[in-house]
Formats: sequence, C-alpha cells, structure tokens
Amino acid sequence: MITKKQRQEVEFKIYKTLDIIDPTEANSNWFKEKFSRMSDKEFEEYFTQEWPIKFQMKLFEIEPKMNQIQKALKSIGVPLFEHLYQPYLYTDKNGKPVRTNYEAIIVYIPIKKMKQFISKKNSMSINIDERNLKTGRLINKDKNANTSDREMECLAVMSLPNTMREVATYRADAVQAKEEFYNTINAKNMVSLKDVEVGRTDSISRNTFNTYLLGAGMMSNLITDTYYLPITLNKKDRVKREY
Repeated sequence: MITKKQRQEVEFKIYKTLDIIDPTEANSNWFKEKFSRMSDKEFEEYFTQEWPIKFQMKLFEIEPKMNQIQKALKSIGVPLFEHLYQPYLYTDKNGKPVRTNYEAIIVYIPIKKMKQFISKKNSMSINIDERNLKTGRLINKDKNANTSDREMECLAVMSLPNTMREVATYRADAVQAKEEFYNTINAKNMVSLKDVEVGRTDSISRNTFNTYLLGAGMMSNLITDTYYLPITLNKKDRVKREY
C-alpha cells in the first residue's frame, strides 16, 4: 500500500514534469483535480493501467517544443537518444549483437500533423525520382511528394532544423548528395546527416535561379563568391588536378 509521503512525491513529480512541457499548467491542474477525488488505494490502482498519464495538446496553445521535451526528460532522468542493439543487422563473431554507432530516438514525441496530412496519406508517393530538370520540382506521379511551404513552416515552428535540412537537400534536388546518401544506406543500412556533405553547387533549383540572375546581369552568391561562372571554376579545378 502506498504511503501518504510516497503519494505526495509521485504527484509532485508528475505536476513538475507536466508544467515543463505545458507552461499553461492546464494538464497539471486537470490531474490535480482528478487525483484529489481519489483515495490512496484508488491512486495506486490507477497506475496499474497502461499509459496512466496522458498529455493533452491544444492547437496553437499547448504544443510542446523540442527544448521543452528535452528539459522534461532531463528532469526525470530519461534519455531522448540511446545506442541500440540490433541483432537482426549486426552480430560479432560470437553471435552477440553489436551496439549501433549512432544514437536513435527511444521516446515517443508529438509530431505536429501537417495541413495536407490526410490527402498525402491517401495518395503517398513512394519515389522522388521524376523531377523537372530546370526547377528541381517533382513531377508526374511523384509530384504529391513535394514538401509544401506550410509543411516547412510547421517544421520551423517546431524547431526541427535538421529535418528541414534533410527535406530541402537529400530528399529534394541535391542530386549528388542524394546518390551518396542512398549508397551509404545500402552499404550500412543507416545514414546520418553528418555522413554526407551537401555541396554549394549541388542543387538544380539554385543553379537555375543563379543562371537567370546572371542572364539579367545580376551577380549573386548562391553558387560562388566570385565573378567566375561555375563552369570556369570547374575547368580551373580540373587543370590544377591534372598538374
């Protein structure tokens, strides 16, 4: 049987953690009212169910940010990332599973649903290969895999810069980086953003826009910081390598 002191400690930890990810205190106040009507026995039995503490979100008002989630996990001593053992992928010579080189998310985190979530779910593309060679945008049967402006804005609001980088480069029109990304996955069954660098010139849309600016007599730093054209710089680099 739980004691009064133990119950107070449990409740305090719950309310403290909820207030970190919900500064409005709406969630903690709801549980305070709920637990106030329970006896010690009912309180203990309540936690025998699966997922007894359910966090309630409210659009645009109660939506935890990544820094709040990380702070809450730190306060209760739960890591967001951990090294995993995947015996179905890696084992040593003795048949024991080997720890992964990279850490993976082990905690369920809330991801904001995109505005077009339902329509995309019903007609999701599985390839991102057919592209307009001028703009870099997906076309034909793959065009519904394009990332919309609203989706990128949602990623920005959620403070997910690495996801934005992946969507805007490896999953977009950075052709060389994309190929290296896929090759790394095929070789290692996994890949990290740190494994593959994205070159400044590795973007179809950026090169196209830069060409339009040059055609209009305007200099930009999209591709280079000099007045040389990319083709001229490539020739110079090739000559240097040959000698």
